[in-house]
Amino acid sequence: MPGYTRAEVTAELRISASPEAEKSPKEQTEAAREAAAETGLAHDAGPETIVLAGGRAEVLSAMESVISASLDAGARTVEIKVEVEGDAPRFE
Repeated sequence: MPGYTRAEVTAELRISASPEAEKSPKEQTEAAREAAAETGLAHDAGPETIVLAGGRAEVLSAMESVISASLDAGARTVEIKVEVEGDAPRFE
């Protein structure tokens, strides 16, 4: 397996709820938290922020789930910050 697929990745997602949506802002952020919790990678970082940490493929897949849940619940914006934790070895 290439080393870059084993890199530890952290993604911070900030959910901006929409007051005009059918679901309340609290329900919108809760939908994101529930989706994140189901991945097993989630850590709370604040009232509107979720942090996902793990392997590259896991985090990218989890981000898609959280974003979909947020938008389906009526959130208007999801801001994402992705960081690689250290250098990933590419050759052994």
